[in-house]
Amino acid sequence: MLLCLSATLAPAQDSYEDLLAALAKAESQQQADVLSNRIWHIWLTAPDETAQEVLDEAMRRRQAYDYLGAIEQLDRLIEFYPDYAEGWNQRATVRFLRGEFEASLADVDEVLAREPRHFGALSGKAMILYQQGKTGLAQIAVRKALRYHPFLHERAILTANPETDL
Repeated sequence: MLLCLSATLAPAQDSYEDLLAALAKAESQQQADVLSNRIWHIWLTAPDETAQEVLDEAMRRRQAYDYLGAIEQLDRLIEFYPDYAEGWNQRATVRFLRGEFEASLADVDEVLAREPRHFGALSGKAMILYQQGKTGLAQIAVRKALRYHPFLHERAILTANPETDL
């Protein structure tokens, strides 16, 4: 059923811009999941075959908890493809997993400079800020992310009365 739903929500030929617009207007978690998965597929498609191999190796190392090896690969990717936002985002993720919050935030800023609508980076920023006890700033980041992906799980950090926390 999910495959049928994805075909009716956003045909395969829809552009990245179309997918982002549809996700922003998603009316259910299921619909948002289908659209965000397609967007993540685009983000995780590196600029060329060599870059894809480096990214894939970084992802394998991260999954194996070899965070230093993953960072080494992502450093290479960023060095040769500095405009590829997902290289920065993946390094931000690994740095977050290592508890390197400031370095992770710096990488998130690089992602957002290249793709301000990157809801993954925005929600990641929110989680870092939340971990640092900066609840008001975390909620601002979540609200920005929700503009692009209205069903993010990180919305759980929002308070009932956001004006009092900001």
